[in-house]
Amino acid sequence: MFSNGNKVLGFGEIMLRLTPTNFQRVIQAESFEATYAGGEANVICSLSMFGHDTKMITKLPQNVLGDKVIRAMNAFGVDTKDIVRGNGRLGIYFLEQGHGVRNSDVTYDREYSAISMATKEDFNLDKILEDVKLIHISGVTPALSKNLYDLSIDFIKAAKERGILVSYDSNYRSKLWSLEEARSFMLEVLPYVDIAFLGILDFINILEYRPQEEKNYEAKLADFYKELFEKYPNIKYAASTKRIVNSVNNNSLQGFLFSNDILHTSRVHTFDILDRVGGGDSFTAGILHGILNNIESSQTVEFATCASALKHSIRGDINMVDLKQVETLMNCGIENINR
Repeated sequence: MFSNGNKVLGFGEIMLRLTPTNFQRVIQAESFEATYAGGEANVICSLSMFGHDTKMITKLPQNVLGDKVIRAMNAFGVDTKDIVRGNGRLGIYFLEQGHGVRNSDVTYDREYSAISMATKEDFNLDKILEDVKLIHISGVTPALSKNLYDLSIDFIKAAKERGILVSYDSNYRSKLWSLEEARSFMLEVLPYVDIAFLGILDFINILEYRPQEEKNYEAKLADFYKELFEKYPNIKYAASTKRIVNSVNNNSLQGFLFSNDILHTSRVHTFDILDRVGGGDSFTAGILHGILNNIESSQTVEFATCASALKHSIRGDINMVDLKQVETLMNCGIENINR
């Protein structure tokens, strides 16, 4: 049984992000920039910018902040009709943007958020999944509560039963759960995953894979992916990035996509940073765009890495670039773009 749906679905928390202006710290800030986003929502909004039919599932408070989130998602063309409203609050996170030698820092204020108190009874999976061809979920969502842990598994299994592609991003956050908890969840869902976003640290720290011998980064990553695919033959694609921090305000990024026993790599892109948050989600969206459009893997990973590089020039979590802008960077290179 395979899905006849046309929508790409994201399931997860959407939060209010408050950022002190002018690179200030929270303790000195008198004003904050407000934006709305979350790991899965970032991916879904980016895919909407690339022309995909998208849908978001979450639970929002029944107040004006919940209304604002709906408006923010609708502005990207995201289908929000199945979003649940109810008790609880909107989660908040404060982002102190780093500058010079000072790193960025995040403070979460999300206890008792509406989504963290959601239950299975809040969501009608048959209705939600009836028009879906791919579901994307990350490790952030199951880390928020036991109910969401179980509900995330239910979503993934229900999608698989309906022939819907499953995309899973480890997106490990040590402030939310332990490595042991993340490992337990990942081992339970990997047999149902089609597209896995896992990097070297996920393999070493969460899955406890060990390299057979000393090799360079690419060879080690390729070995891990081969081992993953042998254990879970359902996985058809796996992707990740390698980031080199030249300074707080300047990074280099390279993307990797493993498919058909080949590790495809992008060029190394070096860029200055206006806002780093959401860079990984932008890469994820780029990979999913390529897979959904049957684009050759080497072009897909280059597209995704260019999309991520561009995100670093945009304020907020969401990558507000379209296909033409990404393809221009792919064809010209950053060196020419900046001339």
